Amino acid sequence: MKKKETKGSGYLRREVEGLRKRVDELESAEKKWHQEESHLKAALETLRESERKYRSVLEGIEEGYLEVDLKGNYTFVNDAMCRMVGKTREEVLNANYKSNYDPETAKKVFRIFNEVYRTGNSTELFNDEIIRKDGKVVVRELSASLIRDGEGEPVGFRAVARDVTKRKRAELALRESEEKYRSILESIDEGYMETDIAGSYVFMNRAACEMFGRTREEMLGTSYRDYMTPDTARTMYRIFNSIYRTGEPAELFDYEIIGKDGIKQTRELSASLMRDEEGRPSGFRIVVRDITSRKMTEEALRKREQELKVNAQYLAEANTALKVLLKHREEDRTELERNVLSNVRELVAPFLEKMKGTSMTELQETYLNIIEANLNNIVSPFLRNMTLNDFNLTPKEIQIASLIKEGKTTKEIAAALHLAPSTIDFHRNNIRTKLGFTNTRANLRSYLMSLS
Repeated sequence: MKKKETKGSGYLRREVEGLRKRVDELESAEKKWHQEESHLKAALETLRESERKYRSVLEGIEEGYLEVDLKGNYTFVNDAMCRMVGKTREEVLNANYKSNYDPETAKKVFRIFNEVYRTGNSTELFNDEIIRKDGKVVVRELSASLIRDGEGEPVGFRAVARDVTKRKRAELALRESEEKYRSILESIDEGYMETDIAGSYVFMNRAACEMFGRTREEMLGTSYRDYMTPDTARTMYRIFNSIYRTGEPAELFDYEIIGKDGIKQTRELSASLMRDEEGRPSGFRIVVRDITSRKMTEEALRKREQELKVNAQYLAEANTALKVLLKHREEDRTELERNVLSNVRELVAPFLEKMKGTSMTELQETYLNIIEANLNNIVSPFLRNMTLNDFNLTPKEIQIASLIKEGKTTKEIAAALHLAPSTIDFHRNNIRTKLGFTNTRANLRSYLMSLS
């Protein structure tokens, strides 16, 4: 009996000991489970807090954020995305991405997201156009990446979108403006060029290329120095350096370039400084006009003017010589007329007067009057260059002749000179005689006025 009890007691002790160990293990496991549960709850709370934090961030950013499943159905969007499409969150989440696109754009977006799915690589920024609920078109700049689950399997896509409608419109307006002014620049006859700070050409219009006789491809990237002599290049450098330092444009000035054919051409140029968006000098803009023909014309005119000056000087000298000759000829002619008149008056007229005092037949008197009249007709043209001094008049006779020319009567002349009227008549007869003006019926005043 005692042995059986001993054996049973040992068994029980072992069972009890085993139960105690099991209880300890269970208590330890429970404690560990409670610890893990506590850690899990903390992790879940941390995850929820992180989710709330990042959701808050996503709701606060201006960019649109979206998540879609592999079929393209929206699973999450932030407020910015809702504003971008002009819909409520519920309207967006109950729709597929295709609802915001026209068919062509939807195909384009599908191809891009399909490439992300196949490669697992995020997309570069690309533009798409969505149609808002109100029908307006919004241009977006968008990037996308793949969403994977805990096992690394693709479950959807996330994307960040930015509304760039205003920027795109501004870029379009800028392109249209650039195209407009580029079209104008291509149509003008003046050359227009732009260079960088170093003087290398970065833009040229059609007219500028034609002036250089080269294509645009040949010109771009080359330096202004390549087309002029070293002296001209140094002059150009000083001018452009002044523009760079002062910011003031250069007025029109002339310079020479060397054409493709090696012939020098003259250009008229004005230049100004270009600046970048920050106001720093970035290059130069140049307007140039080909004035080679004008310069050639000016040179030809200058030579012609010089020739004309020489000819004019020659003509002036010839004219002076001719005037001298004419003056001598006139003096000789006047001298001849005076001699003829003097000879007639001194050698012929006295004898005619003496013949009048002789007895003559009526026929002889007629012939004598004819001779006298013809002599007067012959010498009368000579009187136009004669003066009273040429007739050997006395000073008193010249004085009386002048008063007669003024229209004074004998009585008026006598009163003015304090002489008797008979004395005036005497002098008048002497004047007639010395003038060879013996025809008493002719008017002495008219005859005197016909003299020079």
